[in-house]
Amino acid sequence: MVDISEIMGRLNPKTRARVQAANEIVIEKLQTPSISMTLALNGGIGYGRQTLLWGNKSAGKSSFCLQLVAIAQQEGKTCAWIDSEHSFDPDWAAKMGVDTEKLIVSQVKTTSDMVDVATELMQNNIDVVVVDSISSLLPTSWFSKDNEIKELEGTKQIGSDSRDMANAVRMMNYANNNTALILISQIRNKIHSYGASPEPTGGNAVMFFSSTSIRLTASKREADQITGEVAVGDRLFKKPVGRPVNWSVDFNKLGAPGHTGTYDFYYSGYDLGVDAVGETLDMAEKFGIIPKKGAWYTVDGVQVQGRAKVVDMLRADQDLYERTVKELNEQIS
Repeated sequence: MVDISEIMGRLNPKTRARVQAANEIVIEKLQTPSISMTLALNGGIGYGRQTLLWGNKSAGKSSFCLQLVAIAQQEGKTCAWIDSEHSFDPDWAAKMGVDTEKLIVSQVKTTSDMVDVATELMQNNIDVVVVDSISSLLPTSWFSKDNEIKELEGTKQIGSDSRDMANAVRMMNYANNNTALILISQIRNKIHSYGASPEPTGGNAVMFFSSTSIRLTASKREADQITGEVAVGDRLFKKPVGRPVNWSVDFNKLGAPGHTGTYDFYYSGYDLGVDAVGETLDMAEKFGIIPKKGAWYTVDGVQVQGRAKVVDMLRADQDLYERTVKELNEQIS
C-alpha cells in the first residue's frame, strides 16, 4: 500500500505547502432558513464555495438571503451585501433578523465594480458575501474610455454580459478562501429552435463555477396567496400576507441534487420570512413525529383538524414547538 505521508515528505517545500491528505479537508456549511432545504443540501450552503440562487421575481430571493445573513451573524460570522439593484432596505433587513450595524453594504453598478469589492472582501476573510443581483450589473463595454455610459445604440455587443460575468466568477473563485459567496440571479428565457427554457442570468460560467444551484419559484396570482388578518389600528382586515415558495436543488457538488420542496413565505403580518413553524410541522408529519390521518393531526395525544390550526397551536405553545424541533433534529441526525 502506498504511504501517503512518505510521498508527501519527499515533495519539495513549495509543492508540500500546496497539498494535503483528503481527509483533512473540512467543509463548513451555513444553514438556510428552510429546514427541508438545509436537510436536502446535507447541512446547508458551503463556505469557500459559490452558490447560485435564482428564480422568478416574486419568489423572495433577497429576503431569503437576508435571513441567511441573519443566521450567519448569529453564529458570529461577518457578512457583506453587494447591492447592484440599489434596493437594499435596512428596515426590511432588520425585520428579517439582520443586525444592520454589523453588515457591510456596497452599492455598485458594473460587473467590474462588483468584482473589485467582492474579491477584496473575500481576501479580508469576510465569511458571507451576497450579490443582489448579477442580473442588474452593467458590462464594461457599455462605458466609454472616460467611464461615461454610452448611448443605447452603442450597447448592443452580443454576449458582453456573459463574457464579463465569466471572467468575474473566475476571479472571485480565485479570491475565495473560505467565504460563502451567494449570487442572486433573475430568471430569463433562453430561446432554442424548439422553444424557450428558463435560465439564470450570466451565461454558463455562472453555473459552472457554482457548487450549488438553487431555484426558487412562486406565483404572483392573488388566488395563490396566503391570506390572514392584519391589524390596522384597532381593527383587523383580511388580506394577502404570504405565498408558498417552491424550491429545487438543480445542481449540487456537496450532496445529491434533484431535491425539491415547498415552504410558506410571509411578507406581511407578525411572523415575516420563511415560516419555520409550518415547515417544522410538515417535516414532523413526514418523520411520523406528528401523525396525520386525513385532515386530522395527533399532537401530544390531542386530535386537531387542519394544518392551519396545528401551526397556530405550535406557534402559541413555545414549549411544544421546541420539543417538536428537538425530536425532529434527533430523527434527522
